[in-house]
Amino acid sequence: MKISHIALENDVFAAPLAGFSNRAFREILRGQGAGLAYGEMVSAQALCHGNKRTLELLDIDGEAGPHVAQLFGSRADYMAEAARMLRDMGADIIDINMGCPMPKVVNNGEGAALLRRPLVAASLVEAVAAAGLPTTVKMRIGWDELDTNAPELARRLEAAGASLLAVHGRYREQYYRGQADWTQIAAVKKAVSIPVAANGDIWEAADALAIRRHSGCDAVMVGRGMLGNPWLMAEITALSRGEPLPNRPSARQVLATALAHVRRHVERSVYWHDRHKRDNAAESALAGELAAIRAMRGHLGYYVKGMPGAAQLRAQINRLTRIEEIERLFAAYLAANANEQM
Repeated sequence: MKISHIALENDVFAAPLAGFSNRAFREILRGQGAGLAYGEMVSAQALCHGNKRTLELLDIDGEAGPHVAQLFGSRADYMAEAARMLRDMGADIIDINMGCPMPKVVNNGEGAALLRRPLVAASLVEAVAAAGLPTTVKMRIGWDELDTNAPELARRLEAAGASLLAVHGRYREQYYRGQADWTQIAAVKKAVSIPVAANGDIWEAADALAIRRHSGCDAVMVGRGMLGNPWLMAEITALSRGEPLPNRPSARQVLATALAHVRRHVERSVYWHDRHKRDNAAESALAGELAAIRAMRGHLGYYVKGMPGAAQLRAQINRLTRIEEIERLFAAYLAANANEQM
């Protein structure tokens, strides 16, 4: 499929997940066949002000594309300037977050708050699209069951210049609870002529086929289902092509991938700490490793989920601060469980 002029290898997308969609994870997801791997959302205002942490979250220089950078904001001037900055940094597609339900975002008129401000939402699309890159939107089906305007909003966003809409089948007031309503995604698909990606409750490959049938969508976007399970991308791709599902990875393979993920994230974290300081390489290395290990604890918890003794293993992981400690822990775990199906 295509988003504007950009051709994609397939129509299986990895959603932007705050705290999880780091560069290392995006690289793993692409290796499993994701057609797009979105970066986690960054503040347009923070980017315009040169916030160091925001630049680190983007981290797209030299990364395989297409690069999708997601912005959140509510002011067209900041969004326009941030879009130009992202274009110059090498982004290929800019996504606008209109779905984040968290109060700290919504209370600023950003994220899911834009579902109730359609004129502002459309103005943001126009501002971002003016940078010349394909502009997409990730949105929800409405604020709550009494305030669902997704088809109308979708038409406005298309008219404003959106090239694709990714629709999470939950209301803002649901947060991540309950079931996703795929019927409302179908209503959005019928309302617009641009591609629609369906998101919500894709936990296994069969769910991706089901959401396609139910919504008529052009692409599927996997969110929480890919945490600890990047292999889901390859499974969905295989099933959609009528191919046999690849073998599930063994525990040894899962832990090897988790370690590779940690090492790569540490590498990028050390790079950014050194770039910010530039005065003490050893200090940057230690600080970067510590920051990366702490940030990876959530990922590692998902990787080990379902393994024998997972709760104890997670508790041990959460006390570690060095790569070598994680390597020793995983080696000891595999040795202790050698008689299990590892």
